[in-house]
Amino acid sequence: MHQKYLKNLLLIFVCLVTINIQGSAVASEVSARVVGVEGVVSVIREGNTTPVTRGESLYKSDRITTEENASIELKLLDGSLVNLGELADMTITDLVYDPIKKDGFTDLKIATGAFRLISGSIAKLGPDLMKLDTPVATIGIRGTSLVGKASEVGKENHIILVADPNGTVGEVVVENSAGVVTLSKKGEGVTLSNPTENPNETKKIFKTEFIDDLAKQVPEIKYENLQDRQFNSLFWFND
Repeated sequence: MHQKYLKNLLLIFVCLVTINIQGSAVASEVSARVVGVEGVVSVIREGNTTPVTRGESLYKSDRITTEENASIELKLLDGSLVNLGELADMTITDLVYDPIKKDGFTDLKIATGAFRLISGSIAKLGPDLMKLDTPVATIGIRGTSLVGKASEVGKENHIILVADPNGTVGEVVVENSAGVVTLSKKGEGVTLSNPTENPNETKKIFKTEFIDDLAKQVPEIKYENLQDRQFNSLFWFND
């Protein structure tokens, strides 16, 4: 009887370990979670297009699209917050984050649409570990908040540095084949229509009214303070 009890206990233990390993493997592939959806939003994954719902997990290589009058709010694996407005098209090119080792990188691609972004833990680990690709330039995010709009080549793309909700201002580097520029002041940004335009030549301080009008195209980000984000990065799947 005692041996049978031990055998059953051992079997349960092995099953739990196996489930935990498999669960960890699956969880490690998750890159983001949907924390809010308005209107028709879809995810394109392995050639299949399906509607996106609140609470859904997103994965590496997922492409998210929004239709007219639609928007989506995302929390990335490292606690970064990304919101997209209508007619947006964004791909999670790659995202790896280990909160224990404090290591990782993020690569996002926005083809079209207005966006807001508050960077999380990865951007604070080192320069250029978080990148955002647009049709006209690549943005290296070094711990900050952004408001912008991506458009096809030939139309205006806006990239604007804004203050974090706590008032601090970070830094971003905008780079393309024609040049590179660093944005480090509140309201500083660039407008580009072509990847052959030098971002350094379009750098300016945008008027508050313009930034506000652009931000209104995207849902306001539900901000978490740094301490909460650091804690929640360990349990990032929570709302």
